[in-house]
Amino acid sequence: MRYFYKRPFRYRLTRPPRAIRRANLDNIAIVPASMLTSQKTLQEKVRRLPRRQVFLCHSKDNAKQKRILERVKAVFQRLGYAVTLLSVDGVV
Repeated sequence: MRYFYKRPFRYRLTRPPRAIRRANLDNIAIVPASMLTSQKTLQEKVRRLPRRQVFLCHSKDNAKQKRILERVKAVFQRLGYAVTLLSVDGVV
């Protein structure tokens, strides 16, 4: 019989690898996999954003996804990034 430890979060966030920590990122885009079908229009929009801009996109139906991205938005804002949070309907 297996015993599972109930953690408050499903994933454990750890320190990223050194290569990622040293990378200079112009723009960051976090989008759901369902948006990858319209990847060209998404790339055009992200490339037009100014430097150090974070683009977060969530599906309108998924409230849990929106809550998580709002936390991510707060973290990026504390780090000094300008953040845009939109639903999939607002992008396409």
